Amino acid sequence: MQAGVQQYAEGRILAEAEGAIGWLTFNQPERLNAVRRDMWDAIPAAVAALMADPAVRCIVLRGAGERAFISGADIAEFDVQRNDSASNRQFTAAVSAATASLLAAPLPVVAMIRGFCIGGGMVIASACDIRICTEGARFGVPAGRLGLGYELENLQRLQGIVGSGIALDMIATARQLTSAEAWRLGLVNHVVSEALLDTTIRTLADQIAATAPMTYAAAKLSSRAASDPALRPAAQAAIDACFDSQDFREGRAAFHERRDPVFKGR
Repeated sequence: MQAGVQQYAEGRILAEAEGAIGWLTFNQPERLNAVRRDMWDAIPAAVAALMADPAVRCIVLRGAGERAFISGADIAEFDVQRNDSASNRQFTAAVSAATASLLAAPLPVVAMIRGFCIGGGMVIASACDIRICTEGARFGVPAGRLGLGYELENLQRLQGIVGSGIALDMIATARQLTSAEAWRLGLVNHVVSEALLDTTIRTLADQIAATAPMTYAAAKLSSRAASDPALRPAAQAAIDACFDSQDFREGRAAFHERRDPVFKGR
């Protein structure tokens, strides 16, 4: 990835590599980072650009400003983009492509959540591997207040994290969860103060950068294969590749020499 910030969707999606971190920023703070259709369309390209940088070891998703990670899909577009079942199928295809790019990324994908994580924000956060939020974060699925059908794969992913009872409760009531509830239910990995959010993310990135990337790629693929048997041969191939890698040899050598390993991802 070239130096500097790469802009997508007329600057509403930003991608920037900073050492081991590939930042993907939802940049529409005036609308609490609500996700427009062109932003959904741009996510796969932004993810691919970050993964193309060999120095990037994790992708961190964040929202611009202090008030929201993502407040939802941009409802102002729904009269055109999602006004019936036919147009919704096209919209959903764009959402599915965006989340698939996060799910398929072999790097750890981290959601850095402050403020509102609502609707489309929940869709994106649930497609991340790790979710870290501030104490003031709020989570919700307001589909029932709009009368729209919550898409199958989005519900499947959400209930895979919090269970079907909680997922259906969130849809039935459209209530917002506090950060404490989100942590108790396993929706987020950590809750930190606003002052510690940036430091926590950077510490996590440093920890990730010290581990073997092929090990994580195999584990992530294996995790997906647990619910998708079609992925099991690829997962096993990724596990086998770890044992045949230079990194595995480096890890053993570093252990015997009592030093930190230096992994290259090959």
